[in-house]
Amino acid sequence: MRRHWGIVAVALALATQPGDAAPASAPAKKAAPAKPVAKPAPAKPAAKPAAAAIITPAPLPDTPEIQALRRAFRFGFAPYEMLRTRQMQISRVSAAGMGTGINALVPRLTLADANTRDVTTPNNDTLYGSAWLDLAQGPVFFSIPGLNRYHSAALMSITGDVVALLGTRTNGRTGGRYAIVGPNWRGDLPAGVEMVRSQSNDAWLLVRVVVNGEEDLAAAADGLTRFTLSAVAGDTPLDLKVPTRPDGQAFLTTVNTAIERSGDALLANRATQFADQGLGRTWDSLTPEQQKLWNDSLPALIHELRAGLFDGDGIDGWVYPPFNMALYGEDDDLRARVALGGLAALPRIEAVYVSASKDGQGRRLTGDKSWRVKIPANVPVGGFWSLTMYEQTQDGRLFFVPNELNRFAVGDRSQHLRPERDGSIELFVQATKPSGERVVNWLPAPKGNFILMFRAYLPGAPLLDGSFRLPPVTEDEMIP
Repeated sequence: MRRHWGIVAVALALATQPGDAAPASAPAKKAAPAKPVAKPAPAKPAAKPAAAAIITPAPLPDTPEIQALRRAFRFGFAPYEMLRTRQMQISRVSAAGMGTGINALVPRLTLADANTRDVTTPNNDTLYGSAWLDLAQGPVFFSIPGLNRYHSAALMSITGDVVALLGTRTNGRTGGRYAIVGPNWRGDLPAGVEMVRSQSNDAWLLVRVVVNGEEDLAAAADGLTRFTLSAVAGDTPLDLKVPTRPDGQAFLTTVNTAIERSGDALLANRATQFADQGLGRTWDSLTPEQQKLWNDSLPALIHELRAGLFDGDGIDGWVYPPFNMALYGEDDDLRARVALGGLAALPRIEAVYVSASKDGQGRRLTGDKSWRVKIPANVPVGGFWSLTMYEQTQDGRLFFVPNELNRFAVGDRSQHLRPERDGSIELFVQATKPSGERVVNWLPAPKGNFILMFRAYLPGAPLLDGSFRLPPVTEDEMIP
């Protein structure tokens, strides 16, 4: 019997603490037209979580045993984060008695804000539609409407690799009908339906639809509700607790479960390389010494990932993405770093992400100083660009900075920005609100360290070949 799930035209209930569950909505039989979204009243700045004492783990010894453990950890970290995010996002749906939350496209019809803590490094540019797929029982049918605005649908395997990317770049304004199938599915499809094969049975489908300002929110929301998803059969239940800060047993159990459910023979074969470290084995089969090594080393192994993605070698302080972003192959180091600091990142051909945690002279960006960021005129993009402010939590994840304007990003769709005569835009980045007219180009910063993320959607050739570069962030006098 075929089961149909329409997109749910309600906003996601987002958690306020890292690790809390996020979506809360029910699958419906048919998509309801989106109702106009009233302009919200200015929200109060979100309350920040109570600060916890930051304990930096001691560096691990450079022994063959630790090196092997590190390789196993980095191989398994992305599948762990994918299942952790999956369980977090569907838990509220299930707890509310509204189904499993699997094979249902759940939209958020408001832009992300400082309360958005379900996925690290959220954007404030697009609405999201999120669907966790279980393809073990058969195909899931997915329809994209024709939209005259930027949109994309990224299909990610359990390892976080983007295995298919549909939307403006591939379909233009025409839309399309697709059958998303698992790695081992064989069968016939209806006429006019294109097959998209996932590398794993558990997969994440993430839809983005751009919002061109507050007055455009209702129209963008209407476009998002026109994406539809329907499943042929049910899903395979998964009763698994996946904590944000795992011990060795939780980590290995989750990674092994992800691999077992995946149906991905290549992934399972790669996992055999780490059998001595516990992959493919039960926790009880490990010696007490192995168990202790995992439990003692995990905090330091996770801490090692924190600096790797944003503090690498840059150009004028900006770190540009590697060519294999979101298409990792056997690059477990990059895959693990992105899973911690930018899960669901898109490939370079769709979006270029450029980050800065330091200025052009290598000084750490922090809110106790004032900074200037200059965006050149005519950024070579076919979609849009934005600059987003993030603070980094103790566990390495990135979230928006609460502020009185609820301004978390600026971009080429920000009508309040005032450009220079040459078309460039100078942004003022500091923790305190500037007085007078300069507030229009203010990007609020936290009091502590922060990271800037420049996004360019549908990048042009100069961004892809490296001939376009951002000027360095510079320190300046604080604007009172």
